[in-house]
Amino acid sequence: MEDLKSNQSVEKLAELTMFLQRHFLISLTHQTSVLKLSIPQYTLLGFLSAKGPLTMGHLAALMGHSTPAATGLVDRLCKSGLVRRTTSTEDRRQVHVEITENGKVVVENARQELINCLNEISTRLSSEDNEAWIRIYETMHRYCEEKRANS
Repeated sequence: MEDLKSNQSVEKLAELTMFLQRHFLISLTHQTSVLKLSIPQYTLLGFLSAKGPLTMGHLAALMGHSTPAATGLVDRLCKSGLVRRTTSTEDRRQVHVEITENGKVVVENARQELINCLNEISTRLSSEDNEAWIRIYETMHRYCEEKRANS
């Protein structure tokens, strides 16, 4: 009986997670379409905002893309003034990509929209539930980081 309950809980959690993913993806799509950005371009901006300048190879690996595919995304973002390329002083063949101030504004605006949404949700929860929510998301974050590190 316990396995059935656990399985039902996991299925319910999957259903809720997929709904939330769609909800936030639709919101993000609205925000990025105004700027004529694709979701992969926004994702790339997010990595650069969080991790600082990255080599093209490292950026491609984080994105799960080939280097040529990542280069195409970077080309379009450079034209938009949201990222810039620099060459390494140690090895001129190595290209680094960094986010510009305009790119940081794009990421911060999306972040602020998410903060506003989460703030609204958190007002509907008890302080204990808010603390549990953070603990759960921290556990999920660690799991995702470990999974990425092991792949």
